[in-house]
Amino acid sequence: MRSLTGNILRTFSTQVPSIIISIISGIFLTRLLGAEGKGVYAIFYANIEILVMIFLLGCDLGIVYFGSNKKISESKLQAIALYIISIFIPLVAITILSCDFDFLFPENYNTKYFKLFLIGMFGLRLINSILTAFIKVNKSFKIINRIDLFNSLSNALTYFVLFYLNSVEIINVSINLIFAISFIILSLNTLLWVISFFNTVSITLNLKLSLKNDVIPFFSYIFPVFISLVINFLNYRFDIWLVAHYKGNTQLGIYVLAVNFAQFILLYSRIIGGVMMPYLSEDNDAQRKKYFTTYSRINFTSVLIMVIILAIIGDSLLVLLYGKEFTLSGIPFNILLVGMVFTAMSQLFSIMLFSKGKNNVALIANSVGLISTVLFDILLIPKYGIVGAAVATSISYFFLFMVLLVHLLVKEKINFISLFFIKKTDFKSIFQAD
Repeated sequence: MRSLTGNILRTFSTQVPSIIISIISGIFLTRLLGAEGKGVYAIFYANIEILVMIFLLGCDLGIVYFGSNKKISESKLQAIALYIISIFIPLVAITILSCDFDFLFPENYNTKYFKLFLIGMFGLRLINSILTAFIKVNKSFKIINRIDLFNSLSNALTYFVLFYLNSVEIINVSINLIFAISFIILSLNTLLWVISFFNTVSITLNLKLSLKNDVIPFFSYIFPVFISLVINFLNYRFDIWLVAHYKGNTQLGIYVLAVNFAQFILLYSRIIGGVMMPYLSEDNDAQRKKYFTTYSRINFTSVLIMVIILAIIGDSLLVLLYGKEFTLSGIPFNILLVGMVFTAMSQLFSIMLFSKGKNNVALIANSVGLISTVLFDILLIPKYGIVGAAVATSISYFFLFMVLLVHLLVKEKINFISLFFIKKTDFKSIFQAD
């Protein structure tokens, strides 16, 4: 467990500063955009994320899973990744440029400039996800952490300079300029991923894939993962589209700030889950269970403490950091904090299931969550606006969590108490030798 703990601690040592820097960056960006601009920005990034989610097909998790357990050779995994990049980036580009997809764009933003932005960001994010997966297989988390830190610093420095130049009226910062600079920053980030990939991963590309031994096993594994991730994403983002539709971009901007600020808590769980995935995917059931229960307790206790602290100071902090324009973010933020506890645990529960190849369970849980989201969003958002959206989201997170929890208790025979509240013995356990 020492190796796993070491990688988690090293990741935290980089990611915590990255998170703090990202918050600072978000402050400058939000103040530049205002509430309405924040809403437009949120719609674009939600669309970029859903495009990446759909056309990545869960390939990144498949690479980590098969690369860690060696059931498919890395040379064949590299070929699968190359085919996905080569097919889907041109396909998406041609489709968006040649067709009108008004639903993808806020009103008055369906122009060639914003289409090219959407395509470019999609392509870079797709490539980055695949390269990161191969680096994770090699457990080179130090590289991942350094690039994440560089990206956070680049964003913060850039948006600070823009905020300053705009405040002294040297330049007038428009959303077009912000989008162009965001694309440049991501391009530099991608260049770092490419360099790191070639320095870390042995290139043994083998384009001759076996349908029986490579293609079918790979896509049989990732298909339920892919469906589960898409459903989970919709569970996270459906409320954004509905708030925009019923309440407009200004209310959406206020709501999105509450969502984003609450979801900083989830970065903690994502760090643990991201590092654990290659370790849990190794073929050792007893070790997998030990790793999972130990870090489940650590995750729950830490998230609960953060939620309590933010529930006390969150309202004042939001106004202090982002301005009085976002005063109304406080109520949905506090409601969302309840849901963050459930979804933080669900993230680790899902990683456990993915590592065992039990992807259908995560699919069922995410489907239950999405049904809850759609039902309660439709019932609550038209009448209660962003407060209703926050309530609906927290309820759906609870239902998703319960499905995963019941499976772990009944089917995996994991003791309920072993998943919650850290023990004194955990501190000794996580530092013992493997």
